[in-house]
Amino acid sequence: MREPPEKTDWPIGTLVLLAGAATVMALAWLYLYFGVFLPRGALS
Repeated sequence: MREPPEKTDWPIGTLVLLAGAATVMALAWLYLYFGVFLPRGALS
């Protein structure tokens, strides 16, 4: 029986998808933070 692959042996496509999803989430949070919360705090 083969040993189960380590997490570092994930296929490149999975890593790319995870990195892409993390990048999209980070950009969305930055957009919300700088585009919504900061202007409201500055105007109030």
